[in-house]
Amino acid sequence: MTTLTPDKQQLKRPNLERQAILFTIGLYLFISASLLAVHYFAPTTPAPDTGSSSTSPYNPGS
Repeated sequence: MTTLTPDKQQLKRPNLERQAILFTIGLYLFISASLLAVHYFAPTTPAPDTGSSSTSPYNPGS
């Protein structure tokens, strides 16, 4: 009698392409989570008070 399901060994056999795809997805998720964590949990630095709204070096007096 023939079965319609393939062998379990054939389904569970990891190949290099599947491993590379899963590694790439995992790396992408890790980098995304790291960047989001740095973005939301990094302390903010206050802007220095220069007394002027101009940041141009060519207009220091006004």
